[in-house]
Amino acid sequence: AFLRSHHGWPAETTLRRRAEKLLDATVTPQARLAYFRDFPPLSAQARFRLAEARRLTGDPVLAVADARAAWVAGGFDPVTEVALRAEFGDALTPADHAARLDRLLWRGETVAAARIMGLVSADARALAIARLELRAGRGDAVLAAVPATLRNDAGLVFENAAAAKRRGDLVAARRIMADYAGTPGLVTDPEAWLKLRLELARGAMRDGQADLAYRIAAGHRAVALGRPLAEHSLAERQLLIDTEWLAGWLSLRRLDHPAAAITHFERVRDTAQTPVSQARGDYWAGRAADAAGADSRAYYAAAASHADYYYGQLAAEHLGTPLTIPLATPVVVSSAARERFEADDLVRVVRGLGEIGDRGRQTIFMKAIVDRAETPEQQRLLVDLGRALDRPDLGVITGKAARVEGELALVDAAYPTLALPAGLDPHWSMVHAISRQETQFDRAAISAANARGLMQLLPATASEQAAKLGLPYATARLTDDPVFNVTLGAAYYARIRDTLGGSDLLAVAAYNAGPGNVRRFIALNGDPRVLGVDLVDWVELIPFSETRDYVQRVLANAVVYDIIHPATATMPVTNRLSAYLGKKTPG
Repeated sequence: AFLRSHHGWPAETTLRRRAEKLLDATVTPQARLAYFRDFPPLSAQARFRLAEARRLTGDPVLAVADARAAWVAGGFDPVTEVALRAEFGDALTPADHAARLDRLLWRGETVAAARIMGLVSADARALAIARLELRAGRGDAVLAAVPATLRNDAGLVFENAAAAKRRGDLVAARRIMADYAGTPGLVTDPEAWLKLRLELARGAMRDGQADLAYRIAAGHRAVALGRPLAEHSLAERQLLIDTEWLAGWLSLRRLDHPAAAITHFERVRDTAQTPVSQARGDYWAGRAADAAGADSRAYYAAAASHADYYYGQLAAEHLGTPLTIPLATPVVVSSAARERFEADDLVRVVRGLGEIGDRGRQTIFMKAIVDRAETPEQQRLLVDLGRALDRPDLGVITGKAARVEGELALVDAAYPTLALPAGLDPHWSMVHAISRQETQFDRAAISAANARGLMQLLPATASEQAAKLGLPYATARLTDDPVFNVTLGAAYYARIRDTLGGSDLLAVAAYNAGPGNVRRFIALNGDPRVLGVDLVDWVELIPFSETRDYVQRVLANAVVYDIIHPATATMPVTNRLSAYLGKKTPG
């Protein structure tokens, strides 16, 4: 009853999983069917309980379909496994058993896999044994026992490459992955598969093996031709984007195959569901088209339509198009919409949590409201709620969510401003850019690493910086006093910027990853302060994905703040992003 009357509340998936565990054989089949009509099963065990209910209520066809799907998906205890086989064993096919065994092996559930070895063919059993032996570090001898027709199985190739990597034989690991020639779409766990391929491809690239790196990245075959990308998880899609981007970049920048690069970058754009990744794909497709002597204008124009993102800004510079950020569009909220909003249980909970000072839970419920907001009226009401509660981060979260859907109507909320003390003008835009990325302007934020406040300062760093400024320090002030936090954060940013030769690019990277790591980035990819280093390449080659993304987002934020607040802008009117990067040429 709670789930039905509180749809969209936080932790709904967790609550559903708990409810599914209660739907055992003691619950009537009619009650189970009623529940699953509203909430489709999340787990294999729940799918089996649905199959039971359908069989008991006279629907054998759907019952068998659910039982087979549950069996293949796996993930239940031995007792349920026995029960499913007892009820539906006659309907399970050899292909079902082989598919279940494959999934169990991908997940590393070796005990469960061993229990069903006797249900598969001799060939499938030989394949499974080889995968198990490879995982245990002793599989070379059993590879010969795998039938030739199965030696290109993705699971076997994965275990073979992973085993080679674990024993330090990167040459073999890279060769194994590069030689894979399986049918596209037959990879049961694309996430694990693509993670390993990306790691091996990037390693080969760093070792100067561009052709081998390209073969590993471009030959992933993780996606079935014609299969909707929406069927892949968000994590899988991001890995597909990164893999296709790397293949495209290697084609363009290392192998001089710009025509092939265009195809890879178009796949990046087509796989992406967010403006930031769509702009990335289109910008690089434009770069590849330039190199191929083809018309690149449509690619750059598409990227430049996302003017609040890094690659959109670079594309606009390349085209010579002035960057504009539309001002907030007035949204007239009807009294009826406001009444519905205020009557929402989630809104009431958010207000109540604010009254008792529980910001942590308040944030969880705020995000749940954002996820449910569908109209400009609802989004504007959320922004107003955030302001009333002194939670500008709610406005940022709402503005970002609206932006992903193509709306830039909440610029005022998505890019809030702080009342900064005198003396911080030289870094006004950067203070805001970092605060937006670090905490979305949540002054009380505390990270898992104990970084605190708007600009996420570690207490030790903050204490040191306060001493340099002659300010009295107390850790509580980092979250209680926003002005104190940004004063220290701005000074710390200025200090690391000075030590890095005045480079905003390096300073932003160091703010996230630390100066020591930035020195390692320089040793690995060259010094971006030196002429001849391609700065767009340099950012993309930052080995930490979090830092790479951080740099792009913070610099893009700074450009937006310069545009919408020209009186405090740091960089000149034109080619602002290139100026922050230290580039001499636009785009």
